[in-house]
Amino acid sequence: MAERISHSLVKALRSVPDFSALDDHDLLRIVGASVNLFWRAGSTIFEKGSQSDALFVVLSGKVQIVEPVGDREVEVSRLEPGSSFGELSLLLNTTHTRDARVLEDAELMVVPKHSFQELLDSNPDLAAEFRRRVAERVRLSGEVSTEA
Repeated sequence: MAERISHSLVKALRSVPDFSALDDHDLLRIVGASVNLFWRAGSTIFEKGSQSDALFVVLSGKVQIVEPVGDREVEVSRLEPGSSFGELSLLLNTTHTRDARVLEDAELMVVPKHSFQELLDSNPDLAAEFRRRVAERVRLSGEVSTEA
């Protein structure tokens, strides 16, 4: 029987619900294709209308997804370690529809678009789960920007 991989980032990904069905080797592929970046509190990760180029996984800290409404912002969600975001724009090949801001200093795993797509191509169950989530979010929000 093969031993479980004990790499700390593989362990962190195991706790992310989106990746819970993946085996250790798939998780290690994600780790190998990603980069971990640190953002200070108050930093902007991406803004509405910017090109979508990665999936983000919160490893530490807190991230806020906000909807710019006129001269103010409305919080849509608050993400903590184990959460991922940015997949909607990636899968729909659109620009970001909201802003992502750092609430508390955060370390994020950044999975580039092409690596995320390769992962989905090689894991039909994972691809189906992400498609289901996208369909649900589009149904709930009713609006998705298709700007390039």
